[in-house]
Amino acid sequence: MAGRTRVKGPCRPVAAGARGLGGVPGIDTRPRVTYLRPDMTTSEAVQTVVKVMAPYIGDTMARSATEAHCEKLGIAGDSVSPGQLDALLGKLGGGLNIFLGREKSAALINEVRQAVTAREAAR
Repeated sequence: MAGRTRVKGPCRPVAAGARGLGGVPGIDTRPRVTYLRPDMTTSEAVQTVVKVMAPYIGDTMARSATEAHCEKLGIAGDSVSPGQLDALLGKLGGGLNIFLGREKSAALINEVRQAVTAREAAR
């Protein structure tokens, strides 16, 4: 892993030599694409996630994994924030790595993000 910088959290790596947060190389501080408005309900988000994941791991597994991670992350109530949804998708993506492998897991999580965006656009 020589030459790689490991960054935890919402920051994204940038090209070698690029400067980011406070001039620190390897951290991108550009704003992320917001794909969720603050008024999306938790149940709508869960339904969308389950609908996209079900063909890959089954409806029961998709629903139980999503609801379990929501409970662990404290995602409850009427609305879900973009940060909470990012955390949820991160947890689900980690679990999907076991079932689908890293590439397919990443593709599926991107598909979920697109589905959430499409659902929001339709509102």
